[in-house]
Amino acid sequence: MGKSDPYYFKFCHQNINPSGDVALLGFTDNRYFDGDLYDLSLNNWDINSEWQLNKKYDTIISTRCPYFAKNPQDFIRRCHENLNEQGKIYVDWGLGDHWRFDKYKIGWAKDNEQEFAYKDNNFLWSALWDDSFLSNEQFKDFEQNVKKFGYKSVQQAIQEEVPNILTLDFVKSFFNCDVKLFSLWPESPQLYTLIRGVKL
Repeated sequence: MGKSDPYYFKFCHQNINPSGDVALLGFTDNRYFDGDLYDLSLNNWDINSEWQLNKKYDTIISTRCPYFAKNPQDFIRRCHENLNEQGKIYVDWGLGDHWRFDKYKIGWAKDNEQEFAYKDNNFLWSALWDDSFLSNEQFKDFEQNVKKFGYKSVQQAIQEEVPNILTLDFVKSFFNCDVKLFSLWPESPQLYTLIRGVKL
């Protein structure tokens, strides 16, 4: 988090509509959303553990955290299990999160370097993909912006640089959902993919 916060969370507030009891996964404060806080630094939640929340919730929000999931499919399953009937999910994945590293990457692992954040060995592992992104204007903007770094195909780069890719079809087996994309920073491109879903 940091430079993009005001822009990204404005986008989030336009596209996230929580209701009822809210669980905030990967949040340490209620600066952006109200709800129960769960985070590795609070010692009450680890995305890469066999986690279960204290109760079932009406809404789960997890932004800027799911790409730390080594197994994003398991993350989606656990979100489903920890929601009440008709519960809502808002989770995102990002690409191009490179601020702490000299070499720009679309994904997380390239040239024997894997990106991490917040503490050593807290690696980023996953991203979301669907072929529908190819026709999305925000995706096209991102793809144009990364050409300056030698990238010709974002889809190919994701295949090569992301250890575990979550497909939207998998998410749709648990949630009735859509995806909103948001492109930032022409000079240092980022792309966010926000899932908005209702439990099936």
